[in-house]
Amino acid sequence: MLAESGSVEDAGKNSLRLPPLPVLNRISEPVDSNEQHLKHGQMIGTVAWPEPAILAAGAFGGPIVIGSLTPLRNACTLAAQDAQSSFSGIYGRVFSRGLLAGWTGAATPACAAAIQFTTLGPGFYIFLGLLGTPTAAVAAGAMAETLVTYAPATRNAQLMHNIVSVEKNQVPVRPMIPVGPGFSILVMRNFFANSGIRVLSTPFSTGITRATLGEEASRQSELPERCRMVGDFLASVCCGAISMPFNQLYNYQVTSAASLAASPVERAKLGLQFLKSQYIVRRANGSIAPSRLVFRDMALRSLYIGCMFSSYAAVERLALSLAKKWV
Repeated sequence: MLAESGSVEDAGKNSLRLPPLPVLNRISEPVDSNEQHLKHGQMIGTVAWPEPAILAAGAFGGPIVIGSLTPLRNACTLAAQDAQSSFSGIYGRVFSRGLLAGWTGAATPACAAAIQFTTLGPGFYIFLGLLGTPTAAVAAGAMAETLVTYAPATRNAQLMHNIVSVEKNQVPVRPMIPVGPGFSILVMRNFFANSGIRVLSTPFSTGITRATLGEEASRQSELPERCRMVGDFLASVCCGAISMPFNQLYNYQVTSAASLAASPVERAKLGLQFLKSQYIVRRANGSIAPSRLVFRDMALRSLYIGCMFSSYAAVERLALSLAKKWV
């Protein structure tokens, strides 16, 4: 399973050091400057290529996770056009047309997830090898992910919006085009969500291990599985909260008839007005404060992201475990 091909120049000084991936496709430990190998993949030149189990986890696990969590995603969509309902009220609207209505629009995002989840982890290492810095790799990955998911995500959002809206508030469902209104906001959402998870998951997992099992256990190269799962979930929840404004602005831009019809400049102005009216309130003394919708929408987004990333991480670890036994 450990392999090396291609030339590696000046292993001692110029070797590529890949940071361990805290969530989604942990395909490598930091590269040993003397041996130049990856634990769960191989180096071709300076590009890390994942083993088949990782790709299989993305191709099969991604659609299952994204499809099953459609009601949570649809709740975030409806919240962008609802400044009145509570957290539970939003879910009441998701299922207002029956249980199956909660999965409105699930098919296209689930199909796209086969590519989306394959690129999130392995793609990061490929981009890291090509571009040389984690920040550039995350940015390239966010762009690739958005190109794959924009059309199905937009279709999902518009179908869900239309099914619960009166006719005058419904919007035309866009054709499956990979760019359009809200695309740049979706790139930013994906960048902050993915970069945050990579930063936070390992510290969370290490802290949980230290608190529950002691200092010695937290210093091991492989943290206990249960601690990693909890760390994955907590990191995902935090990153869901961080990326929430971008997610809700995207949902607003693709479900608002005025925003869809506006020019890019006008759409940006409408977006700023949406964020201000949705998440900022002015008190009687003239000071400003976050509205209650900040906490509602953070909870909606965090629940979705926490379940999505931690579920997929579990699928990936299962695939790697099975591969070790059967291959």
